[in-house]
Amino acid sequence: MKNDSEKKMNLRGEDRKESLKSASVEFIPGDNEIAYHFKLKDFSSKGLGIIVRKDSKVLKCIKSGDILTMKYHPDEATANPVPQLTEIKHISEPEPGKHKDHMLVGLLILE
Repeated sequence: MKNDSEKKMNLRGEDRKESLKSASVEFIPGDNEIAYHFKLKDFSSKGLGIIVRKDSKVLKCIKSGDILTMKYHPDEATANPVPQLTEIKHISEPEPGKHKDHMLVGLLILE
């Protein structure tokens, strides 16, 4: 039988693949004026993820179900990021032992 933390981990639903080393996403949550920029951490056929420090102000501005326009940078030198309508699928604890003091934010591109 799985414990609560193992059940939470299964919110991701399928195996992930590591992202390209320099792929990233930026977005402005809610009424903020500040854009947040994160490296993309992993991909699946149903979405991707970012790792956010637990004490980051951005976590106070987003929640599961939010839909935002996010700019995706496929590599570090992208002059023209690709805007995509994106849903925040979940905000959850990462696997035990990985990314201490961080949260995993699952993203789903809707367009």
